[in-house]
Amino acid sequence: MIENLTSLNLAAILLIGASAGFINVLAGGGSFLTLPLLIFLGLPPNLANGTNRLAILMQNTFAVGRFVKKKVNPGYFSLKAAMYTVPGGILGAWSATQVSNSQFKVSLALVMIIMSLFTLFSANKESADPLDPEAYTGSWLGPGFAYFLVGIYGGYIQAGVGFLVLTVLLWQNINLVHGNAVKLTIIIFFTTIALIIFAWNGQVNWGMGVMLGVGNMLGAWLGTHVAIKKGHKFIKHVVTVAVIGFAIKLLLDL
Repeated sequence: MIENLTSLNLAAILLIGASAGFINVLAGGGSFLTLPLLIFLGLPPNLANGTNRLAILMQNTFAVGRFVKKKVNPGYFSLKAAMYTVPGGILGAWSATQVSNSQFKVSLALVMIIMSLFTLFSANKESADPLDPEAYTGSWLGPGFAYFLVGIYGGYIQAGVGFLVLTVLLWQNINLVHGNAVKLTIIIFFTTIALIIFAWNGQVNWGMGVMLGVGNMLGAWLGTHVAIKKGHKFIKHVVTVAVIGFAIKLLLDL
């Protein structure tokens, strides 16, 4: 299908992909830009959903490599968290929603508003410095279950899953510079599973997915630079603004 796209279409894929990659590295929600674009360009929603996974996988693999190169290593913590998401990702990728589109949008918007309040009023205050992931010694019982639920959501729809991962990381009081590297690593695991499932069912347009992935990687390159340079506080503010913005958008679209 990519051979039928105009040069303007290809430019839009690269530009929107770059914007999504930047947003995804710093906060999340980039798929709210890329999914409508893919549908606008003629892909059915289920095919757009699967195609977007290829771009996300390319973006996150590239961004994690950039973080590691800058000595921001997600480490063992991210692998442990990812193992909780994989079963959920399998379940989510095979599941179909049982609610209407409008009900889904309302519930997602409410979740995002709750998350934005959480980022503002969480226990992660100035007096308690956020932790590097490898310094975490707290319980995994609650966070592990939360990561499983994140996997279900991410496996099904992907869009906005970065917000959910960051919310759990804030709960664990993880520094968001390292936390973004962790987030991207976690998403790589269940996105790989989801991509295999979508591909098995013929729901991936590989040409458009690769083109979108190139755009996402460009945005991810800039996003990793900004994340490391600006630090935890800046990222937390970006997450809060992005969550509120996407929640308002979802409510206005009803």
